Amino acid sequence: MRYPKLRELKEAVTVIFSRRFTTRFPAQPCVVPHSYRGKPQFDDDDCIGCGACVNVCPTEALTMQDDTEAQTPTRTITQRYDTCIYCGNCQDCCTTQRGIKLSNQWDLATLDRSSTIEEHKYELQMCEKCGAPVGTKKQLVWVGEKLGPLAYMNPSVVLAKKEALFAAAGSMARSSADVSEPAVSDFARILCAQCKRKLNIRL
Repeated sequence: MRYPKLRELKEAVTVIFSRRFTTRFPAQPCVVPHSYRGKPQFDDDDCIGCGACVNVCPTEALTMQDDTEAQTPTRTITQRYDTCIYCGNCQDCCTTQRGIKLSNQWDLATLDRSSTIEEHKYELQMCEKCGAPVGTKKQLVWVGEKLGPLAYMNPSVVLAKKEALFAAAGSMARSSADVSEPAVSDFARILCAQCKRKLNIRL
């Protein structure tokens, strides 16, 4: 029994005079690896509010709600990183590939769970025929820029892009929702998929 005790004493003395194996956090900040999967961070410039990240979130840490009754129809994406498992699905499935990314933020402990909730709002584009949501205005503009000349195959995308360009001047005022029968003039309006289908079938 004597020799095992001496071995343990030797290991204890060796550890005392050896350099530390652990970090000095919180006295000193901890530097995480470059590939560390930390808090998902939205980029308001590149996020278009399409909701792709919401659809693939396994824990519903990301949720989406459309308020079509507001004076300015709005889509709200709510992020709760207290229930996030940092799987990276949101980053991998982002439409723009830059709208949401996993950051290196890891020290997220808090005593107030309400502080872990973030909201991101986007203006909705409504169908000018039936009033149904088509998508966010940023999404339609992004699709138009991505398609380039091919965007002219979809009048809704072209009109949405022009509306964004001239919104400040107010020269692209759009008509309100109209549930009347399809007319030729509807080709120059921003329509949802259902109204566009009816227009193409009946005309």
